[in-house]
Amino acid sequence: MAMSRACKALLLAASGLLATSLGAVTLTTGAQAVAPSTPSAESAADMPLALEGYTYPGASRILQERGITLKRGDGNITLVPCVQAWNIKIESRLDNGGYCFNATAQSGYLTLELPDAWGVWTENHPVQATLTAAGAETVVDVPANHYQPVGETGDIGLRSVLVEIRVTG
Repeated sequence: MAMSRACKALLLAASGLLATSLGAVTLTTGAQAVAPSTPSAESAADMPLALEGYTYPGASRILQERGITLKRGDGNITLVPCVQAWNIKIESRLDNGGYCFNATAQSGYLTLELPDAWGVWTENHPVQATLTAAGAETVVDVPANHYQPVGETGDIGLRSVLVEIRVTG
């Protein structure tokens, strides 16, 4: 049976339209029409370490730009510019504007190295600040909506490095 060129072109166009429609349905329903090209065992091994190790994303850039080391956390405390909304602010000799953080949950932690910390401001959440000075570690509890002198302006009177911020409620 011979088909005319016009009929063949019409069939090709209709099949292309059908394939496009099926592709759109696949995208909107989330179904996968084609098997994944890589084995699933490989995907678990290739997961980024930042997710498993809780390392702070962009830490090397922040160290270069701001002079502080952000190490690890659960993602509930993040460094933000102080011109944005924040609920934890650390005063330090490194930056006259301070270092601002946003806590997004009732609990969270961030380990870091912020030298010469001398004050902690809180809003909304109580915070535990862990500092080191002269080889000794000090934990300071700061109530919500409060300012607490720490380090050289606090009880120990020594220049201190803030090593952990923990939201406690």
